Amino acid sequence: MFQAIRKSVLDLFFPKKCLGCNKTGTYLCDSCFNKIEIAQNNKCPFCDRPVAPSQICEKCAEKYFLDKLIWATPYSNALVKELIKAFKYLYIKELAKPLSQLLCLIPGVKHDAIVVAIPLYKKRLRERDFNQAELLAKEVAQYFSIPLETAVIKRTRFATPQVKIKDHKTRRANIKNIFEINPKFVKKCIGENQNLLKEKTIILIDDVFTTGATLSEAAKVLKQAGTKEIWGLVVAKG
Repeated sequence: MFQAIRKSVLDLFFPKKCLGCNKTGTYLCDSCFNKIEIAQNNKCPFCDRPVAPSQICEKCAEKYFLDKLIWATPYSNALVKELIKAFKYLYIKELAKPLSQLLCLIPGVKHDAIVVAIPLYKKRLRERDFNQAELLAKEVAQYFSIPLETAVIKRTRFATPQVKIKDHKTRRANIKNIFEINPKFVKKCIGENQNLLKEKTIILIDDVFTTGATLSEAAKVLKQAGTKEIWGLVVAKG
């Protein structure tokens, strides 16, 4: 009932039209989609040192637990920013399709990996009714025919939304030690009598990379659990 009411209100005050050109019937028309710049990914996302495409410099990789970061486009792109805001805060789930298509355009995605989405805390998941990162992850996994695991990690507590915090140090402190391996996944490993993460490459998906605090914390837990490599994959980098 709540979702139906929310959809009715959304249709009334936010009718379906392209966020780029106002064409009716879609939130992103093909013409505007094709104008979105695909990033080169040739700078370390943490320190801006020149690197090979999608790589993280050796110093930052050791500090932040990520082996690669692949992003589709800069968050400075006004259209992309509006699309992500509408996806997350106006609850327009169908935007998962075009946003994930941006991810599927990025070269270099590893096909023998496991796709994992950054989880939401249960309270926020109830409020939003969906995890935007998981919707993106499902589309990416299906497109590349890569296994998707939806319950590998979980948030242990509620935290202030990162978007409300501007200071880098405060953002990292806010999310420090917020993830753990999901007990449900541990139970699955026990049932199959093996560590399902050992020596695996994980493609860790989120919508936006700003300071990297969220991806870094999740990657730390996954590395501690025995994964070989963690590749971050995001729609936009701020």
